[in-house]
Amino acid sequence: MTQNPNNPQNQNQDDDKNKRYESEWSFSFEKLGQNISEFFNSLGQGSSESVKTGQFSELVAGATSARVRIEPSIGKTTITALEASENLIEADVTYIGEIKFVTGGEAGGEKSVALGQAAGVADWVRGAVGWIGSNQQLKWDVALSPQIPMLLDIHSGAGQNQFDLSKLQLTSLSVVGGAGETNLTMPGNRQYAVQINTGVGRASVNIQENATVDLTMRIGTGEVNMAIGNNASINARLTGGIGVTNVIIPSDAAVRVEANAGIGSINVNSRIPRLQTTGESWSRGGVWQTADYETAERKIFLHLEGGVGEFNVR
Repeated sequence: MTQNPNNPQNQNQDDDKNKRYESEWSFSFEKLGQNISEFFNSLGQGSSESVKTGQFSELVAGATSARVRIEPSIGKTTITALEASENLIEADVTYIGEIKFVTGGEAGGEKSVALGQAAGVADWVRGAVGWIGSNQQLKWDVALSPQIPMLLDIHSGAGQNQFDLSKLQLTSLSVVGGAGETNLTMPGNRQYAVQINTGVGRASVNIQENATVDLTMRIGTGEVNMAIGNNASINARLTGGIGVTNVIIPSDAAVRVEANAGIGSINVNSRIPRLQTTGESWSRGGVWQTADYETAERKIFLHLEGGVGEFNVR
């Protein structure tokens, strides 16, 4: 029998499933670290490397734009905007191994900066064990200039990530997640392109109001929550992995959703009328669209390709 998605009983069942997924995909950094440490110590590969600290900076120096690549390895990473600084980047890093910091470009043009761990697989493993040995105190605190347009590329390792990019002049953003928890806040009042690969763990993505974003998101394993601000114009293509993906949209937004679930289900807010069904199952896909979508100047388009789990549009 076909289920009515607006039935309160079904809603309660959905809430229960979401709670169950949340429990299943919660990420334990302590457990991960203990497992890594115990395994490599059993092989006689424990790390005795010392924890180091380093400060890295580069001036804007007349640059009109920037291309920045940040590759944190293991630990807690924060990326935010600089305040009252002439620098393009300021970074305070607590790490094990070696750091690679490369800059280029000239005044009056584009400046490039790359900051990352200079490490192979063996160094990464030593860093992981060292992370546990240092009571998980390894960290990357990075601040970037909000004064010039920026193409930003972030490749995360393992750990907790806080990326508050709301004050940056982004023209393009690429985020490749590793293993852990990521909270990403993107700018409003700007137009830019975004590519995200969530990796393994939990990811929260917040798009600020009045943003115009072309978004491609490949969802890995875990829980993803994406919130879209008021009056944002979004063209998004989301490919599902394993877990639950929740997309929260403004109540008055003009919206079109095209969805095709894999082994899972699609649940769309009842305020968005369903135009058609895809396939045999009511919950496996279809097209939903608000009455004002065609005529709206600012609108949200979501194309969802499901994996294993759920897509929820709220």
